Amino acid sequence: KMINVRHVRAVNLLSPTKIGGDFAINPYVGCPHKCIYCYAACINWSGAERDEAWGDYLDVKDQAHPIDPAKIFRKRILFSSMTDAYNPYEEKAEVTRGILKQLIPAEVKITVITKSALVVRDIDLFKRFPYVKVIFSFSSLDDGFRRKVEPYAASPERKIAALMTLKGAGIATGVFVAPTFPVISDPVAITHAVAPYVCRMTYDTLNLRRKNRDAVLGFIRREYPQLTELYDDIFLRGDKRYWIGLRKEIRAACLEERVNCGVFF
Repeated sequence: KMINVRHVRAVNLLSPTKIGGDFAINPYVGCPHKCIYCYAACINWSGAERDEAWGDYLDVKDQAHPIDPAKIFRKRILFSSMTDAYNPYEEKAEVTRGILKQLIPAEVKITVITKSALVVRDIDLFKRFPYVKVIFSFSSLDDGFRRKVEPYAASPERKIAALMTLKGAGIATGVFVAPTFPVISDPVAITHAVAPYVCRMTYDTLNLRRKNRDAVLGFIRREYPQLTELYDDIFLRGDKRYWIGLRKEIRAACLEERVNCGVFF
């Protein structure tokens, strides 16, 4: 896949956040995983319109200045809120790895949210921090579905293998079951598959915004026409019954697996 890669100057990589840390670091703008549901596609960091479709471009943030360790000493850092720090380009570019090396003297606590098995590459660096937690997001255990909705993310099998590797290395792990596609995703099955390798699981719905709603609902009409009415009930007419029933099933599965969990619906 051809990605339009360009370099942009970043005065400051640190963004204050209230979600999962004190600061978020997004080493890139855009994401080659090309997930059809991505909420970040609705938010343009540069403020400029792009000719390329979401998933077909990637801006690499070149630091204007090194990160000041004193500013973030023992703070909590999140990778990433608007991109995947371990997207396929990172394998050769090592932008995220370079940032991690800068953070070591600051003794920060790190949380990584990713869809990529590449994250295991940096276990050697993770061990030099006081605390690191790696959270994988799962939308399904079905790799055929994964190829349709997040074509360049890691397969479910590779993510589970990465969880096992991280846990074996003593790195804290978690799974975020999101987005949940009603009927198609199976959060209960995901729970049973990953519970042995995680310290916590969280769950969320499929969040549709103005710019990704038409793409997602159009995808359902094409690929799963039998679910069109259900999706219209849930996402256009606001019917909550599906989520209420699913929440009960998830909590029962977490109780059975004795896994700490949070359900955000």
